[in-house]
Amino acid sequence: MGRAILPRLRQGAGGSGGGRGPVAQQVTTLELFFDLVFVFTITQLTATLGHDHGWGGAGRAALLLALMWWMYGGYAWLTNSAPPVTPKRRAFLLLGMSGNFVMALALPHAYSTDRVVFAVGYLVVVLVHAFMYVTESARVTAGMVLQLLVWNTIAAALVVVGAVVGGSALVALWITAVLVDTVVPRLAALTPLRRLDPGETPAFTLVPAHFVERHGLMLLIVLGESVLAIGVGVSSGGGHIGAEQVAYAVISLALAASLYGAYFGTREDEAAERALEKAPEHRQQAVALNSYGYALVVMLLAVVFTASGLHHALGHPLQPVGLEWAAHLSVGVAGFWVGLAFFRIAIGRHDVGLRLAGGLVLAVTTWLGTQVSGLVQLVALMLGSVAILLVEHRLRPILPPHVELPTTDHTRPGPATEAR
Repeated sequence: MGRAILPRLRQGAGGSGGGRGPVAQQVTTLELFFDLVFVFTITQLTATLGHDHGWGGAGRAALLLALMWWMYGGYAWLTNSAPPVTPKRRAFLLLGMSGNFVMALALPHAYSTDRVVFAVGYLVVVLVHAFMYVTESARVTAGMVLQLLVWNTIAAALVVVGAVVGGSALVALWITAVLVDTVVPRLAALTPLRRLDPGETPAFTLVPAHFVERHGLMLLIVLGESVLAIGVGVSSGGGHIGAEQVAYAVISLALAASLYGAYFGTREDEAAERALEKAPEHRQQAVALNSYGYALVVMLLAVVFTASGLHHALGHPLQPVGLEWAAHLSVGVAGFWVGLAFFRIAIGRHDVGLRLAGGLVLAVTTWLGTQVSGLVQLVALMLGSVAILLVEHRLRPILPPHVELPTTDHTRPGPATEAR
């Protein structure tokens, strides 16, 4: 994250090979504004989980995040190919941003009274994304059209139909929409559809530096928002801020800092950028999707759970908390570490055992929250996270001198696979 956030551009970078305009080199301020609006989604999901805190509520929150994250990723790929540096592109991005904001507003009642509002916002996001991609991208391929105008549009239609029908059919149709977005393109790669584009040219290409920076900034903002939620909770509690609340807030900050260090302090972004740059052209899409699509959404969902658990125990940190709240906190932190391990696997690294094992061990701290207190559980999670970082640092250098991509690829994507 050492690169400055400036809207600098270069022509024809990243193998786009087209003549429609510049390709992004660094994240623009409008993209960052887009991300700030999207982070409102995380805030809303955390609040929603606070009211619907059972495991059914957790599943519903995960489904909503999956729908919205897929299209956030679509816009990240879009601005990687067509940076918002012209009035037309900026207008499109602002329109898509409005759709995201409407969806986020509807999240607390997305399964009931505001389900149609959510669906309409989703439809706007999908249509604006598809139109801007095929008209503004530096390069348009048949595989790109298949993903944007077929799979994504079918998924949007399922979301709208589910909202209109309501009831149990809504959940089933929305789950199907996620599968159409994420699984169907992989299955299509096993059919003649993979040969829509000539040769081995992938449907989408990207500029690794911009792509990594964009997603890293999103993770940074989300972690910061979780800290902000704790601060607001302390200052707006309406009562006296006691020593236990201060201690709880400070340790929460330390926990967030350790999670920050687990990605930025160990230079995961540099390793990911290098892996994307070295990846063969036909593998780059898969590496990008597996790391910043699937692994990162696990980390974001983990932050939602963590923030929900932290907020609940804040009022009385010296008292035991309910099982569901303690589980939110421990599963959230553990899930973040597991997501980080998946991230490393996606970019071809094999040093993941400590992060996987550490995450599983941290999940056991649920017992401390239910039997002792929320503060003790929080301290255990913070110390456990710091211990993982210290042991990892002791065992190997911060950044391995060489990042190897897997040499075997039994599910090699075709040109029309995994396009955003």
